[in-house]
Amino acid sequence: MTQLFRIIRRHALSGVAMLLLATVHLAPARAAGTPIVIGGTLGLTGAFAGPSAEYKAVYDYWLNEVNKKGGLLGRPVKMTIYNDESTPTIAQSLYNRLIDTDHADLLLSPYTTFVGGAIVPIVLSHHKLLFNGGFVGINIFRAARGSIIGSYTYQEPDYTRGLFELLKTLPEQQRPKRVAIFTAQNPFPLVVRDGVNGQGGAINYAKAAGATVVVNEQYPPGTTDFTGLVQKAKAAHADILLELGLPDDSLQVARTIQQQGYKPAIFCVCGSQVSTLPAWPKLGAAAEGVIGTTVSWPNQPYRDLSKIAAFFKRRGYETVPTYGIVSYAILQVLEQAVDGAKTLDQDKLKSYILSHEFHTVAGDLKYQADGTPAYSEIVLQYLHGKNEVVWPKQFQTSKPTIPMP
Repeated sequence: MTQLFRIIRRHALSGVAMLLLATVHLAPARAAGTPIVIGGTLGLTGAFAGPSAEYKAVYDYWLNEVNKKGGLLGRPVKMTIYNDESTPTIAQSLYNRLIDTDHADLLLSPYTTFVGGAIVPIVLSHHKLLFNGGFVGINIFRAARGSIIGSYTYQEPDYTRGLFELLKTLPEQQRPKRVAIFTAQNPFPLVVRDGVNGQGGAINYAKAAGATVVVNEQYPPGTTDFTGLVQKAKAAHADILLELGLPDDSLQVARTIQQQGYKPAIFCVCGSQVSTLPAWPKLGAAAEGVIGTTVSWPNQPYRDLSKIAAFFKRRGYETVPTYGIVSYAILQVLEQAVDGAKTLDQDKLKSYILSHEFHTVAGDLKYQADGTPAYSEIVLQYLHGKNEVVWPKQFQTSKPTIPMP
């Protein structure tokens, strides 16, 4: 009887041991060793505090995910994000700190070209890559020769490209032909208007489409009264109005158009992705029919896009903001590059990135020699109280309404 008990007990224990071994084998790998440090800044206070807070939320979301999966290269990931107060000089000081004191292994860009452009020379002088989901700037990318890796799928010269490609699909007799352009006196929207070295830009796209620019006006930063500009476009019978400015400018132009009773066939807020932001629906009737752009849309089959859309819905967004897409996409590129190249060596990472494809919420990104992804763009129109995709045709959720309602 005692011998039988011993046999039963021995087999029971061995079963428990096997179960424990199986549990250990199936559990996710735990990261160990010195953390990999990812560093950057955001304007958590100051002019860019709103979008920067959302960048930080996305960063925290990704960080939790990647550490649950075992980190990078089997090591835990630590993220150090300082507040640059939306100020270029403060950002410059903080990037020196990240590189010299914190010894950050990988660097993320700040939000906006205004701040980001100021830190690029510091990053490049230390022979570091800059993973950039924070800003566009085609001349900055080209000067960096592939050491800035971006996740925006269109740069300033391309901002109006999708709109004019949409217009080409309309019958000739239905195409609006008279263009008014309002441009903020800011290096970024000026390139949206003029392009670079004769390539891209709203003026060139309009000419190629057989349209005539009848109003071409710049306005200074801080402008709040757009009545005179809108009246000028209305008097010129412009049936296409392109607002090439930052979000606050675009919101005010939309309000003024409604107040002045101006009804162009097309009104595009083509200087920013403002129609994806929570402030847009608050315009009410002034938002209706307006065209905007973004990088990708939840009906596209891109990796984790539906997940990031759900993340922003929980945060109260009706539309996934463009900065939510590009901020997550650049972290996906970073993660896939480090895992694929199996190194933190900056030169090897750069070589790997420029020769591989990355599956992200912004699309399947293939990089050009200047560190920008190949062009892609979604054209939206705000119809019946929500954004609809009106171009490219294969992703349409609605046909475009031209003239606008």
